[in-house]
Amino acid sequence: MYKIGQKVIHPLHGVGVVEMVEDKMILGKVNQFAVISFQNDRLKIMINLNQSNTLIRNLVNKDEVPKVLKFLRRCKSDLPIKSSERYNINLKKIKSADIYQVAEVIKDLSDLSLVKKLSPKELAMLKQTKKLLSTEFSYITEMTPEEIEEMIDESCRVDKVAVTA
Repeated sequence: MYKIGQKVIHPLHGVGVVEMVEDKMILGKVNQFAVISFQNDRLKIMINLNQSNTLIRNLVNKDEVPKVLKFLRRCKSDLPIKSSERYNINLKKIKSADIYQVAEVIKDLSDLSLVKKLSPKELAMLKQTKKLLSTEFSYITEMTPEEIEEMIDESCRVDKVAVTA
């Protein structure tokens, strides 16, 4: 499943590197675990690879980048008025580890920031999800995270009239 040195993504911690994969006996059952290092070894986590809810996934393929940027241009938001409800919905989307749901969070919060001031939690969430997506895309393309983030911002700013045409 995962190999030593392989880059993976965690929706809350970003891009990490698999350092070790090992089998451990727990309660009489053998489970496979991976040790993953994040943020230049400042954070290490061990995940049970036998569980399906690990939040860890492989980086997307390079051909997925234009698809996600196109999705950002066409995505429409329909979030609740209350910021606490929006935050919980968006957090659930981020934890899904689905790249399109992460992109949807970026689009929703970017659109919302144009019409009202985001709460501090939502502003932090927007920055974190942009960083997450731009860092992942920078690993699979030859672009810097800053260049990718500008492309993300540009995709979110697309004129809605042009999109519907």
